[in-house]
Amino acid sequence: MPKTVSVEEANEYFATEVLHNEPWEEADDDRKLRALNNAENILYRHYSEYYEPSDESKQIPKVAVFEQALWLLRQDDAILAAEMGVVQTTVSGISVLTKGEAVDLIAPEARRIINDDLGNNASGRFSWTVM
Repeated sequence: MPKTVSVEEANEYFATEVLHNEPWEEADDDRKLRALNNAENILYRHYSEYYEPSDESKQIPKVAVFEQALWLLRQDDAILAAEMGVVQTTVSGISVLTKGEAVDLIAPEARRIINDDLGNNASGRFSWTVM
């Protein structure tokens, strides 16, 4: 189970706030749950300096977790292969070329939401005042 969000909350968010929500809507509940777990794990590891899932006042905004979960569900086989260094895949004469590099681990929209939450401030929620 995700620590800070639920599938029900995510379902409501994607039904009302996200236009291109097909990967979420087409996933079964088990896949949605895994996507939310994976999204939380990635975001809390990446932003561990600023956020703590067990402290309600220091949790990542739920919508950032939802956007990260959607980002994970949108990754197709070409993206996953590129992360393993594959630069070209050909099936029935159709070829897909990639750089052979991993895509950014953090969803762009999740990053924007978190940056806004942190005040676009490199030191996070806290700042120093020198007198």
